[in-house]
Amino acid sequence: MPEPPQGPDQETESMTIPKLAERVGRSRSLIHRLASTPAEGWPAPIYRPGSTRPEYDVKWFDAYWAQRQAGMTQGKRNDLAPED
Repeated sequence: MPEPPQGPDQETESMTIPKLAERVGRSRSLIHRLASTPAEGWPAPIYRPGSTRPEYDVKWFDAYWAQRQAGMTQGKRNDLAPED
């Protein structure tokens, strides 16, 4: 099991995938799929000592989720838009 990438003086808040899913009101499977897709660019997970559950930095996730949601165009086909 890899060591946590943070030092004792660099405490960051981190959460597991189920907690992140609960935080944004989406399913665990969606968040897991995003985390395991290389094209999404997720950072390496953090592992707490004695745990095998991957956790991710909450500040990073909040910024990622906000950017992802801003790029969504609900009900609109982008492939039909005229090119400028």
